[in-house]
Amino acid sequence: MTPERMALALDWLRKADSDLAYARLGIDAGQSYLSGALYYCHQAAEKALKAILCFHGVIPPKTHDLVRLLEIINPHGDLSSFQEATIFLTPLSTEFRYPGDLEEPLSEDANQAFQYAKQIHIRARELMC
Repeated sequence: MTPERMALALDWLRKADSDLAYARLGIDAGQSYLSGALYYCHQAAEKALKAILCFHGVIPPKTHDLVRLLEIINPHGDLSSFQEATIFLTPLSTEFRYPGDLEEPLSEDANQAFQYAKQIHIRARELMC
């Protein structure tokens, strides 16, 4: 692994750290902030997956589709155990972003999204450190 590749992977992981922290703040702040918290859960997972890709020398595609990112990662290291998480998290990048699209998210949804994002983040850190 080149130092540049490792530095880029760690940069992605630091961004994921920040998004995970914002997600936690939103969940803790209550119902009015859950849609933003869900967005940040998605973002944390996306950036953690992109960190893993960089770690394996793969330039991450410009996509928010976590299922697709997981498919790209799997030949480099099987993370298929996160299939359910990526399916759950992928729509959260847009699902609650605009008024009138859907009902407001439930705190259970936000807590589940946070747990999934955190698990992906932990796995990314384990792979790289």
